[in-house]
Amino acid sequence: MVPTPSTSTELLPLAPGAPVKQQDWTHLIAAGTVLAGGALMVTGHKKVGMAMAAAGTALALLDEPAVIEGWWKNLPGYLNQAQDFLEKMEGYIEGVSTQGRRVQSLLRRG
Repeated sequence: MVPTPSTSTELLPLAPGAPVKQQDWTHLIAAGTVLAGGALMVTGHKKVGMAMAAAGTALALLDEPAVIEGWWKNLPGYLNQAQDFLEKMEGYIEGVSTQGRRVQSLLRRG
């Protein structure tokens, strides 16, 4: 005999005798939103896709207050790392630009 779900939020077990798991709709909706946002970004709708992915991520984190609190406490460190990365990239781009000007001046002489 196959057990039937007692409510609409329960799923049938995959194997006889396996426990029935309650479906977490919040995480499914969040995952779908993140995937849809990614698909939008890939198809060229970057702003809408980014907003949708951010909304899905926020929805997924609603059930994880400890994670949000940890991120909030570590946010200054993340911002410092991002600033350091951007400064390194700026230096790299300036170096490439300088090299490009040198190559252009050599080509103009020849």
